[in-house]
Amino acid sequence: MASRSSAVLHPRVFRSVGRSLLLTLPMALWSLLMFTPSLRQSRRDVTIGSAIVIAFMTTLFYLMVRTGNTYRWRRCFFVALGFLFPIGFISALIAVRGTMSIPIERMVSGDTPFCFMVTPMLVIPAAFTRTIIFPGSILPTSSNPHSIAVMIGLWLAMTLVLGKAWCSYGCFFGGIEEGFAAVRKRAKIRRTVDKFAPRLRLIPWALLIVVVALSAALMEPIYCMWLCPFKTVTEYPAVHSVETAIQMGIFIVLFAGLVVVLPYLTKKRTQCAFFCPFGAFQSIFNKINPFEIRIDREKCVDCTLCQTTCPTMALSKESIREGKTLMNCMKCGACVDSCNKDAAVWHLKGTRVGLHPERARLLFLYGAWAMATMFGGSILANSLATMIRFLPKIHSMLLK
Repeated sequence: MASRSSAVLHPRVFRSVGRSLLLTLPMALWSLLMFTPSLRQSRRDVTIGSAIVIAFMTTLFYLMVRTGNTYRWRRCFFVALGFLFPIGFISALIAVRGTMSIPIERMVSGDTPFCFMVTPMLVIPAAFTRTIIFPGSILPTSSNPHSIAVMIGLWLAMTLVLGKAWCSYGCFFGGIEEGFAAVRKRAKIRRTVDKFAPRLRLIPWALLIVVVALSAALMEPIYCMWLCPFKTVTEYPAVHSVETAIQMGIFIVLFAGLVVVLPYLTKKRTQCAFFCPFGAFQSIFNKINPFEIRIDREKCVDCTLCQTTCPTMALSKESIREGKTLMNCMKCGACVDSCNKDAAVWHLKGTRVGLHPERARLLFLYGAWAMATMFGGSILANSLATMIRFLPKIHSMLLK
């Protein structure tokens, strides 16, 4: 039996090189289709960035197909997305505004890029008052291409395909905490987290109810204004009063604790698992998504290795005995890759558990990776282009 520290590296080669290349071909063609406009641009930085992303995404998909391991190669993409996204986003903000902070005047004028995490907070005000409480533009503008309509459309399309798996293939914030969770070989704090896991899993749901209710009552996105850790690496209200200084302090403390320190100590995605109301909201869509991960009770020996390796604690002893994951499963594949008995399996709803699990995994990956390439790949390409543009400036500075 593999050790717990090496569980997600459990090797299982299913296919030959030729068959793996053949199965990868559709994703390679999809990547080329997505980035053909960028490759045709005259700007060298955009062309190079796009070419790197095409090679990167295609290679990772090939490795997932070739090795049968999902989590390890998906994590390479996801961590890259998490750490490169702020580079492109912040550089764009500074180019337009000269700062990461947003003055109140720009917020009033709707010059705020829309964030998908505000989506559940929009529902009640939009339904009952026909008011969008986020200070952004509904349609794209020259200064704000990340409009409400565009981002809602992308989120809805990806959610219908991925369900809660959005949180492990589409959320450009989650890659940051997953990166810090991957630093240590073993968790420093494990028993405490496991002990309180049932209660901790309830926090995102409670937070979702509270922020939706308060947002509807106060007509402002409460979570974004006061509790979002990722304001630290994106944009935030300009600090010009005691109130905005307190806001900024909360953002920094939550980012340091939930995104950096706790993932490092626990090897879990603590922000996603315990403090993200949007993650709880996404869990609902797992009910309509055709793909899931199940436990084949005929093969399971109740070693709980799958439970230990799950980064969002979407498994419990009770759910394992019932042969299923919990509602907050984000389909990252860590439990499947760690199971030495092949009891944790990919499953297409409506079929028998354990029937062609690899086929179910491939069907899911085609949809998930297509969405990841279209959405996350474009973010990676933009950030790489930004870095390439700055290389000559950095080189000249070093020469001086």
